[in-house]
Amino acid sequence: WSVLPVLIGTATSQVALHPELALAETLPGGEYENRDRRSNKDAIIREDYYYMMGKAPPRSLNGPLRMDDPQWNAFGSCETTESGSSSNSCTYVSLKQRIPAYSKYGFNIALGAKEYTLLGKSLYEVANSKSEQSWQTAASYVQVRPQTPPPPCIDALLKMVLFASAMLTSPNYNGPSRELLVARFYANEASFATKEIAAAIEARDISRAIAAWEFGKDSWNSYFQVVNGKISPKVGDKFEPIQLA
Repeated sequence: WSVLPVLIGTATSQVALHPELALAETLPGGEYENRDRRSNKDAIIREDYYYMMGKAPPRSLNGPLRMDDPQWNAFGSCETTESGSSSNSCTYVSLKQRIPAYSKYGFNIALGAKEYTLLGKSLYEVANSKSEQSWQTAASYVQVRPQTPPPPCIDALLKMVLFASAMLTSPNYNGPSRELLVARFYANEASFATKEIAAAIEARDISRAIAAWEFGKDSWNSYFQVVNGKISPKVGDKFEPIQLA
């Protein structure tokens, strides 16, 4: 049993609790997007885009989702303008719904993203110094100690799912929107990345830890691409992408 209680137990117990990590270790170059997701058995929420549609979105989104792009049109009932902007009532979410959601979850999600950035900096410091102190610092961002709140980048994960549900669910549409399913997918990917980073830190495998962090960075930023479209100035500030200076 390690002196670093990273998430739950040792690297061996991490794999026992999360079998998808065993496959991740064998993927060349950290190709985590190609792993077996085991029908989302270990996801924060099972019903995401991958589970519902049988295919995974790209590792990284390069821009907001287009409403009229058939690749993402999950249920075929919300086609809108040629520009891809939303004008259909089935996708409308009122300010009265979005403002309280942002007030409730926005700060914690932004803090989680900030801490995730600091985690990345710590991991790259480990790569340069190989010092035990650097390992300890990196571990502190993914440690969950008994009877203490989880670190911000872990605490934010469930809040990302809840925030997306509030921001992307219209009372005029009976079912999860395409954007909501995609946002859930990237929140699940960010959750996987955090578990993988914790297991890599426990194993003192810096290459694996950095590959997982880079994967998680893409997942966080893709999630922000989806939800930022619903964050107008009256709602709050859009989330800034995670990047290392």
